[in-house]
Amino acid sequence: MQSIYHLDPNFVKEKSTEYVLSIRFSTDGLSFCVHNGFNKLLAFCFQPYSLDSQVEVIARVKKALVEEELLNLPYKKVFVVPCKKEKTLIPAHIFNKTYLSDVYRLCQHAEKNDTLLYRKIRLMEAYLVESLPRSFVTFLTTRYQSLRIVNSAYPFIVHSLSSTLLNREHLFIDIQDRYFDLLLTKENEVVLFNTFAYNSLTDLLYYILNSLKSCHADTANLQTVVSGQLANDPKLYRTFSAYLPEVAVLNAPALTQLSKNISTSRFVHLLNVHRCE
Repeated sequence: MQSIYHLDPNFVKEKSTEYVLSIRFSTDGLSFCVHNGFNKLLAFCFQPYSLDSQVEVIARVKKALVEEELLNLPYKKVFVVPCKKEKTLIPAHIFNKTYLSDVYRLCQHAEKNDTLLYRKIRLMEAYLVESLPRSFVTFLTTRYQSLRIVNSAYPFIVHSLSSTLLNREHLFIDIQDRYFDLLLTKENEVVLFNTFAYNSLTDLLYYILNSLKSCHADTANLQTVVSGQLANDPKLYRTFSAYLPEVAVLNAPALTQLSKNISTSRFVHLLNVHRCE
C-alpha cells in the first residue's frame, strides 16, 4: 500500500492545542490523524512498512515522532494506539493493581522492563491490559502532556458494543497484520472476546466458525461486521458470505471522501479512538 498524506486547508498550527492527535502503529505501518473540536478530520497520514519485531516497530515509531512536524506540535489530547496481539481482558470485579502483573502473566508474556497499561471498558465492566517497554512509555510521556495509550482493541470493542441491537447476536471481526480480534455478543452481553494469529484466509474462517460453534451461536440470527486490513478484500467477503448469513464491512466515511482509492477499513478505529472517552 502506498503512503497517504492529507492536510486540510483549515489546519492551523497555531491552534493545535485545540486539536486531538491520534497515532496508530503496527508491524504494517504508522498512521496518525488530527481532529478539531467539531470532530472534523484535519490531517491524516499513513506510512507503510513491514517489520517483524516489536523492537523494530518501536524504533521506527520513535524516529517518526521526532522527525514528523505535525507530531511535534502541542495538542489538547494525544492518543497512541499500539496494534498488538498480546493483551488480555480482566473483569472489573477481580481487577486489582496489586496483583495485576501476576494475573497478566498468566495469559501473556511480559519482559522484565515492560510497563503494564490498562484502561477500563465501561460498557462491559472489564479492563483491557497490555504491556509496552518502560523506556518507550517514558519517551511518549515526555513528549506529550495529555497522553492516553490504548490498545487498538479498545476502540474496536467500544465501537462494537455501542452498535449492538437487542434480540440479535453480533460477531465483530477486526483484522490486523498477522492477527485478528473477535468479539461475539448476545442480548447486548459479551459472549466471547479472543485474539487469533493467522496466516491465511482459511485460518481466519476456521477460528471464526470454531468460535461460533463453541459458543453455540445462532448463525441464523447473526450479524457480522468486519473491519481492518483485509475487510475490503472481495475474496474475503465472498468467503465469509458463504458461511455467514449477514456480513457488513465497516469503513471510514471521512477518509472515503478524501480518496476512493484506499481501503479505509483498517483506519476506522484510529479515527474513532478519540470518541471513546
